[in-house]
Amino acid sequence: MDEWKQAVNNNKNRVTAILLICREGKSRQVYQAELDVPGVLLVCVQTLMQFFRREVYCPLNGILVDMPTYIRSSEEEKRLLTDLVGLFPALRLRCHEPSGEIRTLPFGTGCPGNIGPAIFVQEYCTNFVQRSIRTSERSLLNIPALLNTSIPVEQVSSARSVTANISRGGCFLISFEPWGVGDRGWLVLPTLIDNTPIPVEVRSIQLWGECCSLPGMGVRFIELTKAQKDELKRLGGQNYMPEDD
Repeated sequence: MDEWKQAVNNNKNRVTAILLICREGKSRQVYQAELDVPGVLLVCVQTLMQFFRREVYCPLNGILVDMPTYIRSSEEEKRLLTDLVGLFPALRLRCHEPSGEIRTLPFGTGCPGNIGPAIFVQEYCTNFVQRSIRTSERSLLNIPALLNTSIPVEQVSSARSVTANISRGGCFLISFEPWGVGDRGWLVLPTLIDNTPIPVEVRSIQLWGECCSLPGMGVRFIELTKAQKDELKRLGGQNYMPEDD
């Protein structure tokens, strides 16, 4: 796993990073052989929770899920995976181990059925803008938000928004403002007990009319006060990763 993380860090601009959720065995070996091609970096885990708990923060281009592994997953993992496949190109796999034949089914309608994993990665994942998987559960919560490129963040000059969901790690802001991935700003959540400005970074953008989803941006909290951490932990649910504090 550490080698995978280092490789991603060294090759961010040219590696297609794919998460494969599959138990160890013949099926995983077949999938690995199929995707052993230049430019594709495959990280294999036995369960989705193993991915979270191994502290892998590297961005991904797509997700592959072995269906027998999925069937054995916990209800919590199935719920999490349902959320994730709405954010990434994703494909379900089933291997006929005696012959090595791989059958596939898409998640949703993003790609045709029975497309080979290597072709799927090439056609749907390579040009997909990499995203990081969030490390804490987000609660569906709508609270007022003010966003500005600098401080002080005042109601008159700031972009007014509302959260669609929130956690200790970040939130999704419903917005039509022209922010871009990587932009930084200051966020105020007026209803928090400690509503001092929070430095944030835009990690994802959802444009109006795409994927039948709310328009806006996913932002990462760069730094929080102790009071904000405690309150957001209560509002945002459990954390999948070990805490640093």
